[in-house]
This record gives sequence, structure tokens and C-alpha cells, in this order.
Amino acid sequence: MSEIKFGNQLPLTSIDRCFRVAKLSEEAGFDFVFVPDHTLKPLTEVTFESWTVLTAISMITKKIKLETVVSCPHRCHPAVFAQRLATLDQISGGRVILGIGAGEAMNLDPFGIEWKYPVSKMKEAIEIMKRLWNGETFSYNGRFYRLKDAFLQIKPAQETIPIYIGANSPETRRLAGRIADGWIPFPESPESYKLHFDDVKRGLKEAGRSLEEIDPSLQVLISISEDSDEAYRTLDNYKMILATPIPTKLTEISGIQLPPKYDHDWWWRRLLATPEGEKEYLELNNLIPRDVAIECSIAGTLEDCIQKIERYIKAGVRTFNLINIGPDARKVNEMCAKEIIPYFKQL
Repeated sequence: MSEIKFGNQLPLTSIDRCFRVAKLSEEAGFDFVFVPDHTLKPLTEVTFESWTVLTAISMITKKIKLETVVSCPHRCHPAVFAQRLATLDQISGGRVILGIGAGEAMNLDPFGIEWKYPVSKMKEAIEIMKRLWNGETFSYNGRFYRLKDAFLQIKPAQETIPIYIGANSPETRRLAGRIADGWIPFPESPESYKLHFDDVKRGLKEAGRSLEEIDPSLQVLISISEDSDEAYRTLDNYKMILATPIPTKLTEISGIQLPPKYDHDWWWRRLLATPEGEKEYLELNNLIPRDVAIECSIAGTLEDCIQKIERYIKAGVRTFNLINIGPDARKVNEMCAKEIIPYFKQL
């Protein structure tokens, strides 16, 4: 059985706080830190460029790995993206992980960036980046990209850069199984994770790959308090993100029937960082019961959280991308460092 790993999402509310938490995460024993990769986000006053932030963090840390959850293939040509990540991998001494997904309207529509056939485009982009990192010189005649005698004059410090797909539909889960190094869904209960992992396994089988060739990960909220009710109340301000990136997925997990406007395309095509979009986003928060948020999160007392992590591990999770929502973020990080990470590293 592979080692259980833990990552800590960095707070991008300020650069100083982000740097401080990155250094504390390394000292605490987290395996990696990660950041979202957006041009715009609802309810956010500042959105930093993710790879610039991770490059700066690589200079103030020594060993912790650096990841986005997740980037997209639309805002940057895969050759430029591959060069950027190979450069950071050299700077950081081989610590880069790429989390990638199909993309969202909020990052694209306001800037006139086309969003068509996103899964097919993501697949092509991944293929091109892998071949460039492998040092190939090649021509490529794809649906979205054309390359002629293309190569890079830089390679990653690692043999190649691991790619994790943020996959939340049957199609993308199978794709993760076929071509990715890792799978990062969100949200999931332990029961839904086990069910959806079967899609990934089908993709592995289709590609003739073994289960050892993919890292089953999970992006998940964590809230810890001596008072379990206090931890559960913290979830109330974050329930709407459990309906992302696919609101209909939450219906599948919980049985909750959301209003028709929150259909499969709502997040991908219509949610924008506008007053109207943010109003809908907040309205969605009120439609999700707290018990659903509890089931799709790691929340409660320290003992509650350890038991929940164990349930996720039994469902197949090997890597946890933790989103620390408090209620006291500093104390949650301390409990991860002193109790949770050591407990699961010794298993």
C-alpha cells in the first residue's frame, strides 16, 4: 500500500500570508502545497497568477512540492506552458506537480478566450506537454494544435512532471485513468469516491495500466475544533463550493434536487465573477443542507476527522488536498502537523 500524502491549500488573500503558510506547511510535514489557478473568481477581491506565486514559494522552501488545483489548457499554448513548468521544475529542484482540468467560463469569457470541446483540448495539450518534457522533436497535427519539428531546449529536473486531472464526470474520470498520474475530484463523500473510482479503474484497464500507475487523490474541506458543532458551523460559509465544479454531481451524491438553472453547464459556462453570478453563487449556498457538507468534508473533533480520513482511505484515497477553513486555521495546521500527519505516516 502506498504512503498517505497530505497537501495544504495556500491562502491567496495576501502574498505575505501565502508565503508564511507555505513555510509553515513545509515545517509541519505536508508533502505539498497547492493553489487554485484562476483569472477571476467569485467573491474574491484579488486573484494572483498561480505559477508566479509558486515560483516565489520555491525560493523560500526546500523540499515541499508545488501544485495547482487546477490549471486549464485554454489560456496558454501547451508548448509555452510546458516550458514554464519545466523552468519552475529546474528552479525548484524537481518539485512541480500539474493539476489540470477542462476550464471554466469565469476564467475565459470576459477575455474572449474560446472554450470549445474542452476535454478533447485538454487531452491534446497533455499529450504535447508530455512529449516536449520527454525531449522529443516532433510534428503534431491535432484538432486544436499544429506543431512542426517542435522541441524544447529545457527539460524538467524530474524525469517528467506528474499530471493530475481534476475529473468529476465519467468521461474525465476514465481519461484520468488512461493518461494521468493522478485523479483529483471534488466534492466526494467516502461512498461516492469509491463509486467514482471505478470509472478511473475502467480507464486504467482501457489503457493497459495498473492501479499503481495512478495516485487517487481528493480535494476536501477540513475544519477541526474541540467543539464538533463549531467545526460544522464553519462549513456553512463554504457549502456553495461543494456544488462546484458540477452542481449536478452534488445531486448525484446527496439526492438533493437543485433548481433547473443549476444544470451541468452552470459552473462551466455561465458562472462569472459578476454581481449577478456572485448572487447566484451565494443563493446556492442556502440550498445545500449542512449534513451534506459534513458528509463531503473532514469536519468535527480531531477524533472525528481521523475517523473520516480513515473512511476515505478505505474508499481508495491516497493523497489529500486539504482546504483549511478553520475555525482557527492556525490550530488546524498545528493539529495536522502534530496529530494527523504523524498518525497516518506511521500506518
